[in-house]
Amino acid sequence: METMTTPPNLFRRFVPALALGIALLAALEWGLPAAGIPAYLLPPPSRVVAAALQPEVRLLDHTLATANAALIGLTVGTLIAFTLAIAFLFVRPLEDALYPWVLLGQSLPSVALAPLLTIWLGEGLAPRAAMAALFACFPLLIATISGLRRPAPEQLAMMQAYGASQWQILRMLRLPAALPFIFSGMRVAGALAVIGALVSELSGAGRGLGYLITTSTYRLATDRAFAAIAAAAGLALALHGLFLLLERTIVYWERER
Repeated sequence: METMTTPPNLFRRFVPALALGIALLAALEWGLPAAGIPAYLLPPPSRVVAAALQPEVRLLDHTLATANAALIGLTVGTLIAFTLAIAFLFVRPLEDALYPWVLLGQSLPSVALAPLLTIWLGEGLAPRAAMAALFACFPLLIATISGLRRPAPEQLAMMQAYGASQWQILRMLRLPAALPFIFSGMRVAGALAVIGALVSELSGAGRGLGYLITTSTYRLATDRAFAAIAAAAGLALALHGLFLLLERTIVYWERER
């Protein structure tokens, strides 16, 4: 019998993880000073929170800048992934020709690619969004291709027997079957888009969480660096939670049992 995944049930699932996180933060808060670890090496959580609230840190502004680049990159990466997945589905020789190059592009070291994007696209939003798109595109492409090819041959044969066109089969059979895969890919792609924007900002930017991390570590202000890292993690978790909520709302026929 299927169990509805209501918000209270979903919250109860994360209670152990939340309790573990609180316990770890408490251990760090009291354990680090007791162990004699200097705050500039590993600050206790209270100092990280205090640094995040300092007006001169401008944590919210940097977080919004990274979020903007990540969301634009995620949107572009999603469009590219969907376009390629549908093209690969209908034109198999195109997949044979392009897929190895997609794999090659994914294997390129991002740290080396980020400065090149800055040279090609200039400073500002464009290289950060482009790096986020590169990070987000590949996992979503793989998930979408796998989902579109999920229907069994018997299902495809039945649709064809009723005279359905390839586009009707795509809309009525393949896309609904692919939705769980697509949302799984979106959850991964959202987190990777934040990482991509962060990597680009670490390589050279005037704003963003990556820029804040770079300037803070240069000045040994590790409390500010940890605040920026926590904000980036929170941003990635927020995107993950958003796509998880959308999946549970839209893909209602495959709720967790």
